[in-house]
Amino acid sequence: MSKNTFEIKILNFHWIKEDDGQDLCLHGNVFVKIGDEIIIDADTLDVTLSSAALHLMRALKQNYKPDDYSSQLFPHCGHFIIADDEKDCVDILGCPTGIDWTIVHLKDNKVKLITESGQEIIIEEKLFQKIVLDFADQVENFYKSSIPRIIPTDEFEKMGYLTFWKEWRYLREEWK
Repeated sequence: MSKNTFEIKILNFHWIKEDDGQDLCLHGNVFVKIGDEIIIDADTLDVTLSSAALHLMRALKQNYKPDDYSSQLFPHCGHFIIADDEKDCVDILGCPTGIDWTIVHLKDNKVKLITESGQEIIIEEKLFQKIVLDFADQVENFYKSSIPRIIPTDEFEKMGYLTFWKEWRYLREEWK
């Protein structure tokens, strides 16, 4: 077991195009460290922060293994947001590039994080929740401070985007 450190720090936020309100997925660079291993940093990969935050909020209550959410925890891109009307959740599909690790909820309010290289740490569940929710709140606050997003007129895209935020609000409200 290595040093039980888990860090997520957003390094920057950006939209793929000029911010005219049409880009629905927030991108940026992030620093993530698990134990002694830097999983991602500014030189590693530009990621879809909005997808990553949603995926991590899902993992606050359930175990996660790579590819559980049709992409990675920190996907490079998200070309399609596919609404599942029956479950009020989304699948976000993009390219096969991204950063992943395993999340296992243990007894005694602990969470085990296992990197792709096999490094394992165990942290308090409350600390894991705080780190994930702080990250998600920063992402949401950036949306709120940006030009309002333009809701797509295409029904498929519209339902994907609206269901994304419906699931986001549901997950976030569970932890207030």
